[in-house]
Amino acid sequence: MYFDNVTTLKIEELTNSKYSIYAHIKNECNEPLEDHIALCIKYFFRIIRCKGLCSIFEKVEEEFFSGFSKEASNLFREMLLNTFVLHDIGKINPYFQKARLGNDLNIKEAESYSNSHHSMLSSVIYMDHYFSIIKDFKREERDLLLDFMTMNAYVISRHHGQLNSFEEFKEKFKEDGEGEKLLDSQKRLHEYTYARRISLKASTIIKIFNRINSNKNKDLSVYRYIYERFMLSMLVACDFYATSEFTDGVEIKDIGVINNIEEFYNTYKEGYIYKLIRKYEKESYGKQKDFSKVTDINILRNEMFLDTEKSLENNIDSDIFYLEAPTGSGKSNAATNLSFKLIEKDKSKNKIFYVYPFNTLVEQNITTLEKVFEKEESILNKIAVINSIEPIKVDEKAYRNEDEDGQIEYYKKALLNRQFLNYPMVLTTHVTLFKYFFGISKEDIFPLHQLANSIIVLDEVQSYKNLIWGEIITFLTCYAKLLNIKFIIMSATLPDLNKLTLSMGNTVRLVEDRDRYFKNPIFKNRVEVDYSLLASEEVFEELYHHVKEKSLAHKKILVEFISKNNAYKFYNKLKEDGEVLCQVELMTGDDNISERDRILEKVKTSEEIILVATQVVEAGVDIDMDIGYKNISLLDSEEQFLGRINRSCKKSGCIVYFFKLDEATTIYREDIRNNKDITLNHEFTRKVLVEKDFDRFYDVVIKRLKNITGGVNRLNIENFFYDEVGKLNFREVDKRMQLISDDRKEISVYLSSDLVKSDGEKIYGDEVWEKYKELLSDTDMDYAEKRVKLSKIRADMNNFIYKIKWNTNFPYNDRIGELYYIEEGNKYFKDGKLDKEKFVSGIGDFIEL
Repeated sequence: MYFDNVTTLKIEELTNSKYSIYAHIKNECNEPLEDHIALCIKYFFRIIRCKGLCSIFEKVEEEFFSGFSKEASNLFREMLLNTFVLHDIGKINPYFQKARLGNDLNIKEAESYSNSHHSMLSSVIYMDHYFSIIKDFKREERDLLLDFMTMNAYVISRHHGQLNSFEEFKEKFKEDGEGEKLLDSQKRLHEYTYARRISLKASTIIKIFNRINSNKNKDLSVYRYIYERFMLSMLVACDFYATSEFTDGVEIKDIGVINNIEEFYNTYKEGYIYKLIRKYEKESYGKQKDFSKVTDINILRNEMFLDTEKSLENNIDSDIFYLEAPTGSGKSNAATNLSFKLIEKDKSKNKIFYVYPFNTLVEQNITTLEKVFEKEESILNKIAVINSIEPIKVDEKAYRNEDEDGQIEYYKKALLNRQFLNYPMVLTTHVTLFKYFFGISKEDIFPLHQLANSIIVLDEVQSYKNLIWGEIITFLTCYAKLLNIKFIIMSATLPDLNKLTLSMGNTVRLVEDRDRYFKNPIFKNRVEVDYSLLASEEVFEELYHHVKEKSLAHKKILVEFISKNNAYKFYNKLKEDGEVLCQVELMTGDDNISERDRILEKVKTSEEIILVATQVVEAGVDIDMDIGYKNISLLDSEEQFLGRINRSCKKSGCIVYFFKLDEATTIYREDIRNNKDITLNHEFTRKVLVEKDFDRFYDVVIKRLKNITGGVNRLNIENFFYDEVGKLNFREVDKRMQLISDDRKEISVYLSSDLVKSDGEKIYGDEVWEKYKELLSDTDMDYAEKRVKLSKIRADMNNFIYKIKWNTNFPYNDRIGELYYIEEGNKYFKDGKLDKEKFVSGIGDFIEL
């Protein structure tokens, strides 16, 4: 094993035996510091063994220590392991012992400082111990080892807080900084209880920091950034597990990995569609070259499924797999197969993440997986949705079989499992994943180690700010290399992100002949495009009459606006027109979960209906309409919208009319694709959309992105990686990598009403609110039990919560934190639908998106 023969420091030899040093106390039961460290190390090796993380540390060593002496590598391993051993050594602080644990060591001199911290003292002791060893190495090895020494010390200093920056850590050793005081004026905090004498000076530490320069090699610069996050994730996990075992009696044995992929894969293979594909493979695959005359869409789906599987097997050593295929070609099914195939072929992989742009797609795909594994409850218990909506997952069957104490333990395990992603298969959103990669809070960093040795399927990653596409692909490439992650990136409009990366990765395009699918008449010609409404001078009225006329043909019609106000206005006009005989529905970001589910179910089951919507209808929403109308915006959005029309590719006469009522610049600020000369205002983009030549479009976009991010401005990508990433400025990296820029002031209102969910269940808003208040005020309930129950209540509460623009004068009846309760919410509804005009006049306007 990687850590065989590595020296493990012993806490009992580093502390003065005259004093009893504790780590924690519970019900007058004291936990000796050495016992806590022993538990931490137990979990350290358990995580490493279960997740196969020795290979990650070997990769770090290979990247940084290649060509250096065996002694240097061995010391790196020792420093790494003892980061976990020494992370709490600072609890020897007498004032910490007395103030935090009630353990009076009778060292009166220590009390005058009122410093009850321990993390910075742990860092100081760690650096003092290893500096005396490192200083005897030759210059290049010494500098590298000093770099890792300070990085490990920084991780120790932050294991109870959020990440800030390496520069702020350095500042703590300047005059009057916490580190400087510990080495000078506050020596009494360690002189009596530490068994050794600290000889390291603050001035020496400053010299070390000044000697260490961020590496100009971009890959190594990013690797340092990833290493710090990974180490902190590991340390926090071990510390939490160890603390929970002592304080709560909860031992975590299963950290949620796929030990047997056949358990998942064999059930998937029993599916009807999979069997048809294999039948096609046996009888027809590889026997036909020209598919231009094919009329059965399933033949093309089968071909794409098998082509991508074959390409993956031929390029199994690649890190990033691009899956570009038309809407309706079965990308999601192919990606599921590919993720299972990767783990089947690569035994080092042990977890799968499916990552989507929006919660709606997460919910849609968990429903699909539940159907696949509906007969295998044991598998369903291993799949979790992680987002702000889904309640914390509890094994209800196991929970019911436990006594009261056992049920409390299940709550605690459920909470830990959620925090540390202890599930073999996880569905989540891009925003959540990017928090793991770039966020600075402990909650963001908790799960990062779980992403190592995993398969991550990213759907529609290009849907976010293209100004950071270069940063995104550079980071993903480095995360893949260092943490042994394989990414499957899929979309119908996928730019060649390799042209933007600063770190060349091992990538492959799984669909080798994209024209075979994109140019096929089934996909290319399934929807006709019409631009005649773009010439209209009275857009709203002409659009209204156009839609009204088409509704007489008993069709399913979709109308998308990029302004909520115009969507509401158009919907109300249709509803008030007695000549519009078909059903009319409205779907926007204002709708709660139940309302959206109700609308989508009605759309799917109706033969004729008009659905008025905003952009929420674009990405992945599983509806199949006959006629579409859309306010032009970005080319990606136009193609996504086309995917909602004739999705089955079985209809004829399907058409989409584009119009321009609102300017997209108000919605898509700072997006290169919003430039007018590459929107549907121009013939070039119209031809791209019809011919599906998205590469031509993205060549223009990427060229312009390079000009912007290569210029002398705040967006310069090379400066970012040198100044912020290389210098470990975690706070600034987090700001740069925010997927959604939203500086608008908003508040959340709880609009209490009575509603019926899509499954027929009735929910009463006032009862849910009261249960929420009751839970919050219960001071006797166990913390973990409360967190789990609150997550379930909040899942119901999401049916009543709306985001509105800040309004200081709106009336409310109750308030908890930043959530405002409004009773009698039913009065703001009309015919079961939120009455926007009444809502705005009585409360305030919604957030636009």
